[in-house]
Amino acid sequence: MFIETTPPAHSKGRELTNAAIEMAVNLVPAVGGALAVALTAGLSRNLNQRRQEWLTELAEAVEDLQQQVEGFDLEALAQSDVFVDAVVTATQARLRTSQRGKIEALRNAVLNAALPGAPEPDIQQLYLELIDRLTQTHLWLLTLLNDPSGWFDQRPESKRPEFQMTASRIQLLEAALPDLGAKGQEMIERFYAALTDGGLVNGALKGMMTAEGVWEPVTTGHGRAFLMFVRDPR
Repeated sequence: MFIETTPPAHSKGRELTNAAIEMAVNLVPAVGGALAVALTAGLSRNLNQRRQEWLTELAEAVEDLQQQVEGFDLEALAQSDVFVDAVVTATQARLRTSQRGKIEALRNAVLNAALPGAPEPDIQQLYLELIDRLTQTHLWLLTLLNDPSGWFDQRPESKRPEFQMTASRIQLLEAALPDLGAKGQEMIERFYAALTDGGLVNGALKGMMTAEGVWEPVTTGHGRAFLMFVRDPR
């Protein structure tokens, strides 16, 4: 069996992502004044570090995918304007965030954009812009609302709430996302509203319902497709 030994820093995947990203990186303008110059230098170092970490992680992930998917052609991928568009858009969004959940979603979106059967270009860009616009908490909340029971199954450290005859989704969210719950009901409503406005969920947040109804998913078809696009295909 042939085992890939090319280091990520010099790999085809790295060359591909480097070529796609060069056009998206020059973000910090030069300014005058000693303090301003120092600030610019510090920002540039931070952005360069983010870029370097992103390039390495993305290159390694693309090469993992190449080894797992039969017929995966990096050379053909490098010539794909659609894929380059996805890489550039994801890179710009990556440079704007340090939230690990969003970074993983952006990486997974690029990997899914590289696969046969990827969504059409307009849909890819729509999903990438959604990742950029939403916060890590939004992504967690959407994942929870897509499969409430599965959320707790995958997180045994979280205490699954036990409802009697009736309950509300507010109670479910407070149990699943205690940091968000601690911010109060108004903030929970704001995060939920962003998902509703994006067409990702529907269904009442407030109000009492049966205990069984609380555990039902409320994601739309659009929301489920979006979650598939940000899931690691490996």
